Amino acid sequence: MPFENGATATTAHTTQSSTLLLPRFRRVDEFVRVIPGVDLSQGSITFVVDGNLERYWHHEPRLITEALSKAVQPARWFPATRKLTLTVAATGHRAGVQKHFILSAF
Repeated sequence: MPFENGATATTAHTTQSSTLLLPRFRRVDEFVRVIPGVDLSQGSITFVVDGNLERYWHHEPRLITEALSKAVQPARWFPATRKLTLTVAATGHRAGVQKHFILSAF
């Protein structure tokens, strides 16, 4: 059936393996920059990695929000170890101090 511009619709669709989104395995020292969202009532931490929404849990979400409010660099997520690293401002440390949070599966 032709469209108004003269083009026709095709019904054949193919899926290539390169278009499927599979989880990417990373080395232990490989990280992804993320923007974490923190739910203080449930302790959940959410962010997007490789186009997928990921959700984790931490027993002290307030510590993460305090560190985020003082962050001087983007948050880094280490998927292999489930570690969220935040670099915060600190007196006497020009580059800041790193704080590490190990997140649990939700």
